[in-house]
Amino acid sequence: MRLTDPRDSAWTRALLVIAPLLLGACERASGQYDYVDSPEPAPVGEEIDPQALVDAVKNSQEPTSADGCERWTGRTPEGECVSLYTRQAPHVQQVQIPRGSFVMGHIPYLGYDGSAARETPHVQWSGQPPRYAAVDAFWIDLFEVTRSAYQACVDEGRCTPAVCPEGLEDPAASQPEDRAGFLPQTCVRHAQAAAFCEARGGRLPTEAEWEYAARGVDARKYPWGNELDDALPPGLYPAGRMRSDSSYFNILGMGSNATEWVADSYDPDVGLRGYLEGEFRDPNGPVARSRRAFEVGAACGPSPTPACQRATSQDPERFVYKHGIAGSRRAARDTYPEHMPARELEGWPWHGNAHRRGFRCAADLDPATDTALTVPEPAVAVPFTYTEQSLTLFGGVAEAVNQAEATRFCELLRVELTGVGTYDDWRLPTIAEIQRVASVFRGPGPVWASDGAAAQVSGFSPPDPAAPWELIPAEPDDALLARCVR
Repeated sequence: MRLTDPRDSAWTRALLVIAPLLLGACERASGQYDYVDSPEPAPVGEEIDPQALVDAVKNSQEPTSADGCERWTGRTPEGECVSLYTRQAPHVQQVQIPRGSFVMGHIPYLGYDGSAARETPHVQWSGQPPRYAAVDAFWIDLFEVTRSAYQACVDEGRCTPAVCPEGLEDPAASQPEDRAGFLPQTCVRHAQAAAFCEARGGRLPTEAEWEYAARGVDARKYPWGNELDDALPPGLYPAGRMRSDSSYFNILGMGSNATEWVADSYDPDVGLRGYLEGEFRDPNGPVARSRRAFEVGAACGPSPTPACQRATSQDPERFVYKHGIAGSRRAARDTYPEHMPARELEGWPWHGNAHRRGFRCAADLDPATDTALTVPEPAVAVPFTYTEQSLTLFGGVAEAVNQAEATRFCELLRVELTGVGTYDDWRLPTIAEIQRVASVFRGPGPVWASDGAAAQVSGFSPPDPAAPWELIPAEPDDALLARCVR
């Protein structure tokens, strides 16, 4: 069955919807995420009035539709659209995010360049591919946890003091105490953030909850929309004061202020899991070996002893933090090995921007007292497969896989399409097929084919979509990309 073709008007409309996702930057290649590492402008302290913030964002909304259902509204069980409920938590105003589904994740704008991962196998684009996620109604903080709120928890003996990693300056160190208290609390470990939220009757939001609260149902690129906002320079500011950094549900500061911990442990392949019937990576494949070597070096130094090598975790737990481009994601550690290099295996700073990393809390609804709202609008429709020249291509890519892993990835792939059924007959393309659909294959690769390996030949980066793909030499255990077709 022919699903979608770039020449069809339906596909054209779909591209208009998915354009914000297509413009999402890959963290390593584009540099669009690098501003989280830049120095902070001097913050200015102001007294925070949570209810005034709630009223301000409500009053700034566009007129509602005839049935009263627009942004900042949710539908009650009786079908009435009402303003999103708010409540006063011990440390901040919270907003109820209504139950709904949304498009989660993002894909790199500059194409899939796997050359760096071929040299040092790792996953560069852990947010891909886009996929639907369902979220129950929950409460979330209107803005980040402030230093004064965190200090109150420390004074109660329920939290431990936040300390920046050695070599990083506390962004608020030069600020008067009365001003510093309004800044987001940064330099907190994941465990400290979780402990604060628990002490205040909540928890850290899951990654899906955080991303849904940021981007809503319209697949926007940034929490505030699809374009960069010059009024939102990188920096650390009093929580809630950058009013134009207001998300789909009018949650503040999710894109321009502190980076934020979420509850999830980091899984670099999490975006692909929902499409697969099993594990495609070999426990001794390219990524596993690369991670093991990195962790041994970070823990044991340049001349590791056998004992240190045996004692070193192959894959230490890291946790996801979010910021800026809503669908992008990074990982950071709570503790650092003794010989930690300047950069993580993925190229991120060793400290994971700890001096800029804060958090906000979420909480489950109380079924006895809270009425759960439902988002009035459905999630936008985006294509997860597309058809060109009689071939259907899956939108996701397996990164840094050897030939056996690439083959297994396609064999395990299952893609459900509404009104069509489940596609389960995926395979690696031939080199001739890649050449036939070069304009939509998204290079430059290199990628595995069923009959070898191919890369796009071009003198430009990113390459011209129509640039030719050519056969390249590759060994079966090389770490290349894999795309599946049927």
